[in-house]
Amino acid sequence: MHTFLRWLRSQRFIEQYGYAARPMTHVLVSAGTQSAAQAGLVAAQAGGNAIDALVAAVAASWVCEPGMTALGSAAIAVVGPAGERPILIDGLTAMPGLGGHVGDPPGGQRITMPYGLGVQTGIGPGSVAVPGGLAALDVMHREWGALSWADVMSPAVKLARDGFPYPRVSATYLPISGKIIYDLTEGSRAIWRRPDGTPFRIGDTTQLPDLAADLERIAIEGADVFYAGPLGEKIGQWIVEHGGACGPQDFAAYRASQREPIHCNEDGWDISTSDTIGGAALVEMLGGFSAVPLQSHDESAQLVSVMDAALSRRDDTLRRSSSSTTQICVVDEHGNACSMTTSTGYGSGVVVPGTGIMLNNMLGELELLPDGPGVLKPGERLPTNMTPMIATKEGSVVALGAAGADRIAPSMAQTWRGIATRKEPAAVAINSPRFHVRTTDDGPVLDYEPGFNPAGVDMPCNQFEAPHMYFGGVQAAMRTSDRMLDGGGDPRRGGIFLSTDP
Repeated sequence: MHTFLRWLRSQRFIEQYGYAARPMTHVLVSAGTQSAAQAGLVAAQAGGNAIDALVAAVAASWVCEPGMTALGSAAIAVVGPAGERPILIDGLTAMPGLGGHVGDPPGGQRITMPYGLGVQTGIGPGSVAVPGGLAALDVMHREWGALSWADVMSPAVKLARDGFPYPRVSATYLPISGKIIYDLTEGSRAIWRRPDGTPFRIGDTTQLPDLAADLERIAIEGADVFYAGPLGEKIGQWIVEHGGACGPQDFAAYRASQREPIHCNEDGWDISTSDTIGGAALVEMLGGFSAVPLQSHDESAQLVSVMDAALSRRDDTLRRSSSSTTQICVVDEHGNACSMTTSTGYGSGVVVPGTGIMLNNMLGELELLPDGPGVLKPGERLPTNMTPMIATKEGSVVALGAAGADRIAPSMAQTWRGIATRKEPAAVAINSPRFHVRTTDDGPVLDYEPGFNPAGVDMPCNQFEAPHMYFGGVQAAMRTSDRMLDGGGDPRRGGIFLSTDP
């Protein structure tokens, strides 16, 4: 870590990235991989604020977290500029079809992936929804960034061009989904297989030259080249020619939006989170958890009951899930904070020839759209469980979020109880044993990690042998009222937090 910080301050760094020397902002970045977190620190060293660091880290995650997220993603964020009310940035995927789709209804080729008890989803060109992640980053950078767009995109370009160490989370997930999804196109094969056809292993140096070229073009020409420019035209035209609905008109019409998040107050903290179904479940759990006394004789049973009720209400509305996600949280010394969740679903398996951009399969996610994508009109946003959050209290600010499908809100609520109620450091709260109430045809089942005590719980119980990525990947970044930075990265999904020196 100290070696890395010395490199950040070196003349060699400035020469490599072309940045002029600026005062370094003290930031803390919590991300799914060290490569993504370091990209955020690169932006801070160049004089960027928390928003610049988050944009750089998210763009880097689209390179160095294969299978978890990609440039062709959905994204949603809560941004808290210092001294201002947080705002929600909506870069969720949209329903395509503005060009007048003909042929089979969108949704993609149905496959069953050997993940857990077996997951059915749709893949291929017909599963691709209009990606909004890049548009969301563009809005955030335009509104609050201090660096140039080329500056914040530069670390991602370098990672794709020069290589990154293959992360554990990708090496774990892609052997499960790779053959059935990621072998669909030559470009998607390249993100999980070596040139000899064997899967990448943890730590393998991995280069993605086609993606580097796309990112470099986006860094120079701006995000519009992906939407209204030649890159979006090329991708959209190929998708339509191969039976999908996401055409050039859909790319050109896409806009990320800004609006008020939903708010609540718990334990004296003002909390802002997404107005998604996951956000509604989170708010209900936060309120219910805060009412459960610490170390009461039936604390576990009460917490399980609160979660069961919240998730039952969510599932009664619509069972929604998004599998492959990543989460990044950033704070800086000035009190700027941001939390972004980004996802490609399970991945469509589509990388359009001549590009390096993996595209989402959001139209194929049966958990998200149990009645099929035909229930939405072109341009409408697709549903999601992604639930970024910012909390403020008397000069302190916390950015919190998680990856993990329908375990996102439960994992965040449990972590927040540790931070706000048990007064634990972020890393301690993240590492604490978790539980989840899983819906089955025979009723709810309690899944839990070693260390959680299920005493008094009146439902079937299933203990995992060790902490597991099933229970979500939570990231947290916090600035205290005395301007100290604290954070946590979830080891269940290889998470890490890094900070610059104060």
